Amino acid sequence: MVLAAIAKGLSPQIETTVLTRGFQDSAAREEYDCLTVHRFWNPAPEGWKDYATGARSISFLQKCYVTGLDVFCSLGPLRTLMPEVDLIHLHFPLPLGLSVLAVRAFVNRPLVVTVHGNADVYELPPAMAPLTRAVLKRADAVVSVSHDLARHMERTMGLKDVTVIPNGIDVDDFQLATNPGGTLTLVSICRLVPRKNVHVLIAAVERLAKEGAKVSLVIAGTGPEEERIARLARGCPRSVRFLGFIDEAQKRTLLSEADVFVQLSMREGLSIAALEALASGVPCVVSDIPGVREPITPGQTGWYVDDPEDVRSVVETLRRVMDQRSKLADMGRICRAVAVERYSLERMCQSYWTVFTDLLKKRD
Repeated sequence: MVLAAIAKGLSPQIETTVLTRGFQDSAAREEYDCLTVHRFWNPAPEGWKDYATGARSISFLQKCYVTGLDVFCSLGPLRTLMPEVDLIHLHFPLPLGLSVLAVRAFVNRPLVVTVHGNADVYELPPAMAPLTRAVLKRADAVVSVSHDLARHMERTMGLKDVTVIPNGIDVDDFQLATNPGGTLTLVSICRLVPRKNVHVLIAAVERLAKEGAKVSLVIAGTGPEEERIARLARGCPRSVRFLGFIDEAQKRTLLSEADVFVQLSMREGLSIAALEALASGVPCVVSDIPGVREPITPGQTGWYVDDPEDVRSVVETLRRVMDQRSKLADMGRICRAVAVERYSLERMCQSYWTVFTDLLKKRD
């Protein structure tokens, strides 16, 4: 998503070629409006190769097998493509960062690596940390999507001069929410995995509803926890509704009908869903945890939950939200302004353009 946005936002100043893992039914080469996609062959089982999408879970050894083949199988295509380009931009240091380092011994091009947070740093197995550090230390520029993540990498990996470029969204795609009032409508849109604590949010809303509070929760998303979340939602039909998968248009509609967006994640690089809520003028309740809290200012664009794994802590925060409901409209306007000023696609693309051109000037 971010890669395509950069390609579109900086076209025609740049021409973008993407190299990625191929699947059985995918074409080896495809042309899109602003980029060309090349897919290299990886002979790993098809059921293993899509683990990064969250569609299925595989063991650490299976991931090593898939990514090891990625490194080996991408060497030939990289050796062909790199002489034709001015700069390499990696999203995630591994696995292709190792391939790029190998080919750079023959074809040296400036290397920019964007780190997104969860899979590439926070959830990184200890055995992979030295490889990640090796790629990042040899990059010409390292980009972090949040200040919290940049500080984490500086502290744990010894990196210096990390550039922070927040993820950007197309703010114009989202309209200010116009919920007429009545029941307080909470919305949660996320990948359904344990660290998102959606089950805690359901329990908190159910407790408030039993106390007589006029509050409802709508949940959208898919993932390994989907069956569990659906079951919990069915247990409290008056206050919780589970939608499962929704497309982009449905997501925009859902946010336009929300009073408050809730994200109780234990870790994030920078949440796109929270940024989209801000763009919709929807204040956010988020975990008081680095990365998760970064786009939210308490009292202006939302509230922090001290302990997102504790139902009581979530209930206390939601009670504060209900007590301050008269402020939601004003907070919503601030949310929209913050999204426009800090998290627009234009701002993100211009920041990457600066990184790219500065490196190319040094090379010349």
